[in-house]
Amino acid sequence: MSLKQDDEKRRLFLVTAQDTPDALMRVLGVASVQQVRLRALTAQPEGADFSIRLEIDDQGDDRAHALAARLASVPAVRGVGHGWR
Repeated sequence: MSLKQDDEKRRLFLVTAQDTPDALMRVLGVASVQQVRLRALTAQPEGADFSIRLEIDDQGDDRAHALAARLASVPAVRGVGHGWR
């Protein structure tokens, strides 16, 4: 496998949170503590909620599940989904 192919292995996390002033920072704080390499970020309001899309380097299934669980434990977070990009 070439280096370019390895660089393209990424995970996508879709987070729905309450639209509060600190929701994005709380989600990014979890990503920082989990030491993930963020490759793309999109955040936008959707009604009373806030939609956050995180694209990170793939670090394996165990790390992805751990990150999803940590994100889901953030008080403002209403839901977390994740998969491959």
